[in-house]
Amino acid sequence: MKDSESLSHLSDEQLIKSYNTAKGIFIGFIVVFVLLIGTAIFITVKKGFGVFSVLPIVFITILIANLTNFNKLKTEMKSRNLLS
Repeated sequence: MKDSESLSHLSDEQLIKSYNTAKGIFIGFIVVFVLLIGTAIFITVKKGFGVFSVLPIVFITILIANLTNFNKLKTEMKSRNLLS
């Protein structure tokens, strides 16, 4: 609730800037996450189960948090008709 209240106090320009920043971070994290999964699979196949095998599972929580924040920004922009 507190996050949505703070988003409602942002001006349209600030909200658009936050949305674009969050979108870039989210896309970048997805790319890194896919590379991490590929590397973890490769290392698991070559050397067996280890620490790198579980790293994608640990980082999925960060991915979920980023997705949640991005969706909140997207919802606020839709409510203001700023998103086409």
